[in-house]
Amino acid sequence: MQSRYKQQWIKALAEERQSLIDREVFKVVDKLPPGAKLLELKVVYKQKKNSQGQIVRFKCRCTAKGYSQIEFVHFYDTFALVAARSYVCTVITYAHGHGMQMRHLDVKTAFLYPKLREELYMRMPEGITAYDGE
Repeated sequence: MQSRYKQQWIKALAEERQSLIDREVFKVVDKLPPGAKLLELKVVYKQKKNSQGQIVRFKCRCTAKGYSQIEFVHFYDTFALVAARSYVCTVITYAHGHGMQMRHLDVKTAFLYPKLREELYMRMPEGITAYDGE
């Protein structure tokens, strides 16, 4: 990796690895079961900036390359928890009208909580090892 932010990206990748381990998202297997397909994956790197445009956080996420997945083989449905703008406006209006206080909540690893029905096999991304020191 060549970047002036190399150390920050390495730290972000280590945080991603640790969150995957903490949530027991994966387990290491020695070989694929018969008929299983090894999915390719991609590490997505993103800088989070504040309102002044200054970098405040480096984030990375390991994600399967969607085009290598087959519906009803690797997944059954897709879902992205995103609130519609009209819903957000309604909640804010309701809270304001009733003198309520609101707080913002960002669930850092929300996508890791649902249980999958499918078994997926992916190659470990470069920079993430299965075990410490490996």
